[in-house]
Amino acid sequence: MFIVDAHAHIGDCRIFDLFVTPVELINSMDQCGVHAAIVMPFPGAKDVKRVHDEIAELGQKYPGRIFGMVNMNPHCPPEDYFAEACRCIKQLGFVGLKLHTIGHAVNPLSQDAGVVFQTARELSVPVMVHTGPGIPFALPTLLLPRAKEFSDVKIVLAHAGFILFTPEAYILANECRNIYLETSWLFPDDIRWLVSAVSAKRVMMGADLPRNLKPALQIIESANLSEEEKRWVLGQTAIEVFGLKVKEV
Repeated sequence: MFIVDAHAHIGDCRIFDLFVTPVELINSMDQCGVHAAIVMPFPGAKDVKRVHDEIAELGQKYPGRIFGMVNMNPHCPPEDYFAEACRCIKQLGFVGLKLHTIGHAVNPLSQDAGVVFQTARELSVPVMVHTGPGIPFALPTLLLPRAKEFSDVKIVLAHAGFILFTPEAYILANECRNIYLETSWLFPDDIRWLVSAVSAKRVMMGADLPRNLKPALQIIESANLSEEEKRWVLGQTAIEVFGLKVKEV
């Protein structure tokens, strides 16, 4: 069974006082039997472009195993955001954009957030959006107008509402077929419910931090899913949503 961590970070984070090295990430993946990861800078990175480059270098070192995601503060000139997104997607081979509602203080309905969704449309990549802590901007249902406006863009709800707002994540996914749910920080019962309610093909496993990877896999194992459901949640959903070119195992 091919396993993908759909939500991983490396680098520094001045928002949450975190730091993850590439070695820490790879070691955690190796120890847990994870075959691939989608990796992004933290919000509040001191030099986000440098971290993007570091992710690209890691992807070159581990081809078919490390895939990059842009996580840049959109509160900048739109042309600057678009230029860096284009560089990462077209030149570095990244597979998506991150909208960090709490880390970058972004209202999903704002003009700056609109630049992220429009950029994703133009580059034909998904957008992952932080949901849960950081309300009101992180409320899943606040994305409803964007999901309808950008119905051709795949939108992944990071943390799927983070337990407290998981019912909102379900409401949004039930309303909009372009919504997908990432499971970091959820309980087994949350995951089992979401899989039964919206299907395993729209749910993907994420850990957020290397030290969360082992517990995240154990939570999936505890969710009482069928083998086919686990195949999708643990890897196949992320592979299809982000178009990952992974290595056979």
